[in-house]
Amino acid sequence: MITNFIILIGSGTVVIGAVKYLLMPGIVNIGISLNVSCKARGQMTGLATSIPEFTVLVAGVFAGVFDAGLWNIASSNIINWLLFILTIFLFRQQLDLRNKKFVDEITFGLLSVVIPLLVLFFQIKSSVTSALLLFGFFIIYRIIDGLINKSAKPAPIPPEIENGSLWKGFMFLIIGLGVIMLSGSFMSASTGLLVMQLNIPAWAIGWILGLVSSMSEFASFIEIYRMHKPNHKKNYNRDTQEALDALVSSNISNIGLILPIAMIIYLIVS
Repeated sequence: MITNFIILIGSGTVVIGAVKYLLMPGIVNIGISLNVSCKARGQMTGLATSIPEFTVLVAGVFAGVFDAGLWNIASSNIINWLLFILTIFLFRQQLDLRNKKFVDEITFGLLSVVIPLLVLFFQIKSSVTSALLLFGFFIIYRIIDGLINKSAKPAPIPPEIENGSLWKGFMFLIIGLGVIMLSGSFMSASTGLLVMQLNIPAWAIGWILGLVSSMSEFASFIEIYRMHKPNHKKNYNRDTQEALDALVSSNISNIGLILPIAMIIYLIVS
């Protein structure tokens, strides 16, 4: 039992390291090479940091703890918000959220918390229809985001990176995603064993998994603000733009991509 807890916490620690030293440098290098905006880079980060939830949920299907995976999605989206708020307070930029230009991101971010809770509250079963509706929500988010937010200035370059390298970025990104997926599989396996050994309810394990898997998002929020710090001046909020998009992209991906895919896999193997 203690071994499984150690594996669970250890896997989460590895995920944090992979985000800081592999995932974020990879995304930054790709972003610089492609000259993307803070919004686009944040969305890339959010999608990539959803990999732990994807791995845990899919592995949970085969481990027989799919319900814990559902709670993982719901709890992760709530915890991601709490960690984001903690980060902006740590960097003393909480007033940025009063900016009207963030209304659409905040709205979709709140919906990303409400929707999985509704799925659990009404005990909506996995089905092709449910998967398509959730995927449809993801498409609606992408369309509205594209219509409201036009092209913007390229994201600033971190001081430790002079010139972005596309091949280096993809190399770091692929290795980082591999490490995160492997760690996620260990997290899910240890969770399945804990459920059987301790007879812990699925919702409790889901919250534990949500906290551990959300460490990747927390690491990315801190790294984003750290990268922008040299450029920070009065009324500067491009760091909050990037972090907020990372949050929303991660949460929307959790319920609009990862959950539908897991539902389809569950229907196939069950």
